[in-house]
Amino acid sequence: RRTHSIDFAPESVHRKVLNQLLHPRLWEPNADRRFMLSAAEIDQLCDLAEEKFQAEPTVLKLRAPIKIFGDLHGQFGDLMRLFAEYGSPSTAGDIAYIDYLFLGDYVDRGAFSLETISLLLALKVE
Repeated sequence: RRTHSIDFAPESVHRKVLNQLLHPRLWEPNADRRFMLSAAEIDQLCDLAEEKFQAEPTVLKLRAPIKIFGDLHGQFGDLMRLFAEYGSPSTAGDIAYIDYLFLGDYVDRGAFSLETISLLLALKVE
């Protein structure tokens, strides 16, 4: 398994996720299928994301330019291919001026549902 790091501040759980998973052209599944976060870290990530969601209105006003992604179904490899092809969120660049909209069905059938939802929640927190 190759490990790559973007070097966000590693103290934060959402940045740990970004460091480990936001590598569209380089990501490979962990050979032993272990997930990178503990149950406590998943809980912390969910709490951080919940704070962001609660602070937003129910109906969001989005602005152009925007990238819209449909049903992911836990297909993390597909998400990485989409990011590789159309550009991935970059905290050093486009995440400040391009909105990203992910349309439901984040998890279920795919083998990497935890990776998928964790990355999306980490991006929300960021």
